[in-house]
Amino acid sequence: MSVKSLQYLFSPSTIAVLGVNPAPEANSPGNVLIKNLLSTGFRGVIFPISRECESISGLLTYPSLKSLPKKVDLAVLCGEPEEVLEDLDTCGKMGVKSALILANDFRHKVKDPEKYIQTVQSASYRYGIRCLGPNSTGFIRPRHSVHVSTTRPALKPGKLAFLSESATFASAILDYAISKHVGLSAFFSIGSQADVDFGDILDFLAMDPDTKAVVMHVEAIRDGRKFVSAARALSRAKPIVVVKGGRYQASSRYSHTHAGMLAGEDSVYDAVFSRAGIVRVEDALELFHVTEALSKQPSPTGNRLLIITNAGGPAILATDTLIQYGGRLCELSESTINRLDNLLPKYWSRKNPVDCLSDASPELLRQVFEVCMEEHEKDAILVILTPQFATRPKETAEHLVKLSRKAKSSQILACWMGTGDMEKARNFLNKNGIPTFVTPEQAVKSFIYTFRHSYNLSLLHETPSNILEDFMPDLEGVEAIFNRVLSEGRRILTERESKLVLSYYGIESPPIFLVRDKEELREISNKVEFPVGLKIDSPDITHKARIGGIRLHVGKDEIEDAFDWIIKNVRDNRPDARIMGITVQPMIYWDGHEIAIGAKKDATFGTCVLFGTGGRLFETLKDYSVGLPPLNQTLARRLMEQTKIYQYLAHRAYPRPSIKLLEQTLIRFSQLLVDFPQIQEIDINPFYIGEKRGVCLDARIVLDEGLGKRIFMATGPCCPSNLVICPYPCHFIDDAKMKDGTPFLIRPIKPEDEPKMYELFETFSPETILMRFFQPISEIPHEQMVRYCQIDYDREIALVATVNEGEKERFIGVGRLTILPDRESSEFAVVVGDPWQGKGVGKILMKRCLEIARSQGVRMVYMDILRDNFKMRSLAESFGFKKSEVQDELIRYSLDLVDSPLRGRRSKKRRN
Repeated sequence: MSVKSLQYLFSPSTIAVLGVNPAPEANSPGNVLIKNLLSTGFRGVIFPISRECESISGLLTYPSLKSLPKKVDLAVLCGEPEEVLEDLDTCGKMGVKSALILANDFRHKVKDPEKYIQTVQSASYRYGIRCLGPNSTGFIRPRHSVHVSTTRPALKPGKLAFLSESATFASAILDYAISKHVGLSAFFSIGSQADVDFGDILDFLAMDPDTKAVVMHVEAIRDGRKFVSAARALSRAKPIVVVKGGRYQASSRYSHTHAGMLAGEDSVYDAVFSRAGIVRVEDALELFHVTEALSKQPSPTGNRLLIITNAGGPAILATDTLIQYGGRLCELSESTINRLDNLLPKYWSRKNPVDCLSDASPELLRQVFEVCMEEHEKDAILVILTPQFATRPKETAEHLVKLSRKAKSSQILACWMGTGDMEKARNFLNKNGIPTFVTPEQAVKSFIYTFRHSYNLSLLHETPSNILEDFMPDLEGVEAIFNRVLSEGRRILTERESKLVLSYYGIESPPIFLVRDKEELREISNKVEFPVGLKIDSPDITHKARIGGIRLHVGKDEIEDAFDWIIKNVRDNRPDARIMGITVQPMIYWDGHEIAIGAKKDATFGTCVLFGTGGRLFETLKDYSVGLPPLNQTLARRLMEQTKIYQYLAHRAYPRPSIKLLEQTLIRFSQLLVDFPQIQEIDINPFYIGEKRGVCLDARIVLDEGLGKRIFMATGPCCPSNLVICPYPCHFIDDAKMKDGTPFLIRPIKPEDEPKMYELFETFSPETILMRFFQPISEIPHEQMVRYCQIDYDREIALVATVNEGEKERFIGVGRLTILPDRESSEFAVVVGDPWQGKGVGKILMKRCLEIARSQGVRMVYMDILRDNFKMRSLAESFGFKKSEVQDELIRYSLDLVDSPLRGRRSKKRRN
């Protein structure tokens, strides 16, 4: 269902409350909720439903939904869990648009909680009614006087939205926000997510102008793809901070690979949050602190902190924490140092932290504040004040508040340590928009967490290099192997089969031979180079070394004894295991390092990629990171950078291995996972990487038995079922011709295309720039251009028209379709470089984008066109667009895709 329908839930004009208590003094959920609505000035109509009394809180009651004089936007269901199901069915039949299901502690009151959730979900889908809950305390939108919640009504409006799955945690943070004078734009207790989930609300908040940042408490995500897509879209413009419980849940006990056993649920959540641009904090206290900092101060764009203190000890603690969490002390400019020399004693440190010493008066601190706020090398200021004989907490706080209003671009944090007067001063600072902390460590962590949002985005927005231009894997070869394995009733590939699959994607392995007996062993001994490695080949054995299933550095005269030794070990330790034979491989003696590369399929977020230290140290060191496919060069590098083995390989190893080759290998590996959603797990351990070469020394692939007995490649208009991030949509690639017959190619844009987009921009005349961007611009900054190129294909499509000039690809035009969060409407724009205008390129791009919009279920497409752009207005009208709004020099054109046929024929699609 569309997020558009959430307007009835979160902006209702009529509310019916079912399950109220007839006793006026009762503190039942329904009664409390009605009182909260009335006390906060709800502007709509409230209908209490009760057969046992005539009025509640001065409102006339009604015996049933059928007796109401108006249609209901929102029904609040306050009864016991089983009553709620009956009420929900009635709401659906009566055409109620949305429902809030309280049903507190329902998991302890029903026999099967999951079945209960499914019943609510079924009713929601059957009737088209949006449901929040069960086990929700409701929601609050203070600026709109909508307090549909059982929590106390003392929340002031702000710019921060809070979401929580736990009703009790939601109540706790609401109480904290009130006590710390933190304003919220919205508060959502989402409960068990039977229908409305995190993804829905993030999409809703993306369209909410009151919300500038989002803070979340998460226990579990139900719809991984929806959540990731919504979070990626929102985090581009608004910071998202999350705390998640359940960090140490065991979720990989039944894995068939090393990678699958280590890549547990929490490491996957870390990967998801990182890829979506979400900042994760460690605990509830940190979430409280970050909530306060985000609500009161701007987010820093850098990690340089300036510390001002009247005590050296706390400043040292702050510095230690800053360095531990990846921040740094800003370097004071000569100008700042010289000005401070005139204020502070001659023996002051002349560096950051600025220690004003224990006898610092409020006036001295005021002057130091003023100087430091003009320092250009800082991103934030932390003021630490301890109770000394000269300390005046309130007076110093007043100076800081007054000066902070002149430094709007820098974040300012205050750590007033102690109680009594210190606590009173903290309250004053809180009321005046400066977040306060009791310890310096808390303050520094809040600074780092609020900085990480912009840092994460800068990493994600780095333009990747195109390091695999002519990569053409053998998909049919992989398909044939998988189908043969499944036809034999297996789902675990042998080592030889696994390595062959990887070779079809350009991941090299040494020669491998399978021997079933000593006669075959002697025959191979005359062909292979010694020394060799011998390994058991069994679909039932994952950890070969643990049971004596591997023998390395074997000479020709030792090979038969090694064969017998392995067979005996396996039969003694795993008598149930099927033995297919023993593999023989030449040993590799060039200098290199052992890496682990793997993948597993997570139940919520689909296929994940693992990279880390390989070989026998893999499980011992547990040095690995997890990422989400698809990967490009930048994402592959970011995945590796999180590990200690990468830091060693990139900076200290000798000989230095090829980092570019590792990036290429991860991209090839990622593409295999994209192309074949039937892969459950893969283990490449070790992958041996050297200066110029990398080879797979051991591999294991496990297929997903739940996806049928035939493998098929992941083609089609939708994202593959195993991914939460849509890969490059090759099926949108088309051949086309201009009016004069000149051929050109239409394809979706890639993150690597930023340089080509700049080349296209250089072909625009001032008039073309004005018509496309509605204002004269001389250049597009990198931060904006990268957003044009790095898109979520689930929500946006940018089709570029390209021609070949020799061996170089040149962009000649681009059409962009942006699907809005309601999933029913989209915005469209098209521009063609001046040398190619008037040749039909724009019309073809427009037609193709509209066809994609229709295939994605979009109902309405909008175009904003300048009044003087007669060519574009004519093009829009030729496709059936009609004027819908006129605002000054801008005209909005709309096209109803449900009723309007698209003209012309589309060229044949192709897949690269």
